[in-house]
This record gives sequence, C-alpha cells and structure tokens, in this order.
Amino acid sequence: MEEKLEMRKVFCDTLIELAKTDDRICIINSDSRQISGTQAFEEAYPDRSFNVGIAEADMVGVAAGLSVSGKLPFAHAFGPFMSRRVLDQLTISLAYSKLSAVLVGLSPGIVAEINGGTHQGYDDVAAIRGIANTTIVEPFDGVQLRQMIPAILDLGGPVYLRYDRGMTPTFYGPDYHYQLGKADVLREGGDVTIISAGIMLAQCLEAAEILKGKGIEARVLNMHTIKPIDQEAVVKAAQETGCIVTVENHNIIGGLGSAVAEVLGENCPVPMRRVGVKDRFGEVGDRAYLRKCLEIDTPNIVDAVMQLKG
Repeated sequence: MEEKLEMRKVFCDTLIELAKTDDRICIINSDSRQISGTQAFEEAYPDRSFNVGIAEADMVGVAAGLSVSGKLPFAHAFGPFMSRRVLDQLTISLAYSKLSAVLVGLSPGIVAEINGGTHQGYDDVAAIRGIANTTIVEPFDGVQLRQMIPAILDLGGPVYLRYDRGMTPTFYGPDYHYQLGKADVLREGGDVTIISAGIMLAQCLEAAEILKGKGIEARVLNMHTIKPIDQEAVVKAAQETGCIVTVENHNIIGGLGSAVAEVLGENCPVPMRRVGVKDRFGEVGDRAYLRKCLEIDTPNIVDAVMQLKG
C-alpha cells in the first residue's frame, strides 16, 4: 500500500472514459457535485448530467425514468441519504422492474467523520440487502473501483455502490483482474479467516500482522461484493480455517457479518465473531476516534480472533 489515489477522481475519470463509447451513461446529483467529484463529467457531457437538488427520493425516481428510457444513470448522495431515504423508490421504481441504475452511497459510516451521526450511515447495507434484484458492492482501492464500474453496468437491476471518496492507498497491482461476486484472498492463512470490505480491510491486514506475531496465521478475504455474497469462498474458508471473523464499517445487524452468518448457518457452522458497530448511532469525530469508540479498530479485530483461538 504505497501509492494513494483519490477515489472520486478514479470514479469520475472511469465514467468519462466509459461514456465515450456508451451513450447510455449519465449522472444525477442531489446538490452533491462537490462530494461526488463529478464536475469533470458534467463539463464533458453537460447533456447527460442532471441536478435535482436535495431531493434524493425524487432523484431515484428520475433515475428510474432515465433507465426505462434506455439510459444507465449513476445517482449520488451521502450513504444514509442514498439508502434509507430512498427505499420505496428504490424498491418499486427500480428493483421491482429490474431497471438498471447505480446508486452511489458516498462516505459510508466513519468516513463521514465530523458530519456526525446524521451522515454516518451504519445501516445502508442492511436497508438494501433485503430488496430483491439488488446488488451491493464496496471497493477496497482505486484499482478495484476502476474495474468494478464496467462490471456493474448491465446486471438487470439496481446496484448500490458504497465507497470512500477520499485518498486511499493502492493495494492491487497492474495484473489485478476484478471478478464481480468472487472474493479476493488478500492474505493466506490456515488458522482463522477475517472477512471484510472497503476501508476496514486495511485494519484487517494490520491485525493479521499482529496475529502472526502471536503464532496465528490469518487469511484475509476482500468480500467486495456483499450481495450476492460469495458463498463458495465463505464455506471454503470455514472448512479450511475452522473459524471466521467479520469486520465492517456498518452495524453488525443486517450487514456483511449477518450475510456471512447466514451462509455459515446453512452450510458450514463454525465459531465466528462479528466486529462492527453494535446497534448504535455514530457521533462527531475523526476516523481514528470513531474506530476506537465504535470498537472497530485493529485491537478489536485482534481481540475477536483471540476469543476464538484463545
């Protein structure tokens, strides 16, 4: 993890490049041009750029109208406003009709930092995961995001993309090949498997290094596609390592940990722990403070593993 890329620039540059050969691609903002980083797209394609104001539910309705007209809209807002505020429109206007649109949930969870509990969405995955015909993805770095976007264009239903729009260390190299729905093994290990996505993977890799010093080899999986989850990878990890720890920038109720627990319960029950926000709202603070007070920092991951292996 050396080079850092600004995720929203990677996102916008990728859309601009794809739009050169795909005239279906368009964007919608809810007075969110600055946070979405899509001004360059608006300048390149002004006739494919729309601003609906701070009216996210209406924005999803507009996205549905564009989609049914043959377009591929990308709509943008902070995570909580791109999920729970638009659930009915997402369900009926998009998912029910299997219309393609990408709802971009920016700065999820602790990434919203000093905006506080109103903007820190720890329930967006839970809100959307139960809606039929939806896909949920969360990239780790700019390399993965760049390859993820073309992979989610034609899925026949809405996609919820949650990601950190800021500067993010690069993990993947030039030989990386993204596969939607297939987890990536970031680190091999045979004693325990740590499953996570997005910004928390950095803490998982840190925890794995600490655990190595304690004689525990941890496998780390990047579950970048939260729905549909890679059941094969989860079961394989359970069979080969015997226990699972999930880590998420999200409530432990209804998110990645719940999805993994569902797979294990039906296919391969093993001991597991869920590191995540424990059914509470966020508060004002920077990421380091929020990780600690919400009990999702590196020491909490190590402790969860030690509970299983101790």
